[in-house]
Amino acid sequence: MSRYMTRSDTVKVVISQMVLAFALRLPAAGEPAQTNLVPEIKVAGDRTEGVYKVGEKVRFKIETIKPELAAADAKTARYALRLNNHSNITNGTFDIVSGKEVEYEFKKPGWALLSVTPKWKDADGRAVIIMAGAMCEPEKIRPGEEMPADFQAFWNEKKKILDAMPFEPELTPVTNMTSEKVETYAIVLNNINGTKIRGFFAKPKGDGKFPAFMQVNAAGVYSVGPSLVSGYAAKGAMAIHINAHDIPNGQPKEFYEQLKLNDYPTRGRNSREESYFLRMFCSCYRAAQYLAGRNEWDGRHFMVSGSSQGGGQAFVTASLCPKVTAFAANVPALCDHGGREAGRQAGWPGWVVYGKDGKPEMASLEASRYYDCANFARSIKAKGLVSAGFIDCCCPPCSVYAAFNMLPGDKKIVNMVATGHGMSPECNREFDRFINEELGLK
Repeated sequence: MSRYMTRSDTVKVVISQMVLAFALRLPAAGEPAQTNLVPEIKVAGDRTEGVYKVGEKVRFKIETIKPELAAADAKTARYALRLNNHSNITNGTFDIVSGKEVEYEFKKPGWALLSVTPKWKDADGRAVIIMAGAMCEPEKIRPGEEMPADFQAFWNEKKKILDAMPFEPELTPVTNMTSEKVETYAIVLNNINGTKIRGFFAKPKGDGKFPAFMQVNAAGVYSVGPSLVSGYAAKGAMAIHINAHDIPNGQPKEFYEQLKLNDYPTRGRNSREESYFLRMFCSCYRAAQYLAGRNEWDGRHFMVSGSSQGGGQAFVTASLCPKVTAFAANVPALCDHGGREAGRQAGWPGWVVYGKDGKPEMASLEASRYYDCANFARSIKAKGLVSAGFIDCCCPPCSVYAAFNMLPGDKKIVNMVATGHGMSPECNREFDRFINEELGLK
């Protein structure tokens, strides 16, 4: 096995958090299932599609399966209904035997999120939280902050710097991922401010014209591997998969822990020139330009895909590189940084700093506007497929819609009513179909 196979090539950090509304427990990643020694609480709205209009009421029903399993001191549970996961609507306690119905009449477009917390714990002693969500006229949600007048000028200047820079690609064959039909390489490219782009590249053997696929990664500090690009090359596409960070791939887990990069989302957030995401976003443009500039590209099919932070990067890549013809963004992060200014939870990473008085630190608010997918979306011409989880408290659906609604072209959104920060099986199939069709693959 190659040393590069120490981590999954896909966004397993995101997918491992996939949950249904009646079974959500936080934290979700890697958590064991609830034992059968306690009741099961189910929560659901009264519409399977989870979408309402202003003036309509959503009615959430809370019911308990086998309430007799609860301990004597755990016969009640707490519930809380919040608007846009920002302000409280109502809360209280209820008898788990009788259950509870909670309703809310929407006054304006937004997101209603109901959470239920019983008194028992999971197998690891952590709190159990069950959620259900509903959206009201999500197509009318707009970003919390306006796009800066010089947004395009700022990024055009960065592109000008990058375009003047030689790629100087370093391509190292990955022998165990190379066959009679596929060539696979570890790749290093020059990037802004003396940094590097590190990842993997693969293509079918030969000089034919191929569609192009680019994968960008979810949040975290870890290695990427070659199997994803090799898989696409085996299907007939030229592919690149880049690490979000300027770090070597293929190292043990302890190596990435010792880098102490966990705070990277907040580094430089008070300055558009010093933000950690500047290098990351430039690497998206740079890698896309490299792929599209290869003689083997067919010039007609270029797909970029990612989840969470990778979903945000997919927006960015499609915006900065007009050669991208389609993008797929699952529960995208980096959307609607100014959401709190409109009374909503902002998208990950919660860029803007707020004081005890509830007012934003203006430097972080101003810088965030240059890194908001809602602003990148406005210039995207590529066809887009986006998804939103109605119980996603990391990249809330209101933030996703704030960016999605700014897309001017051909677009579709998949509403995952009973899913948190992950991907439902139905959405996974929709994304696979979209990617293959837009690449011209079977």
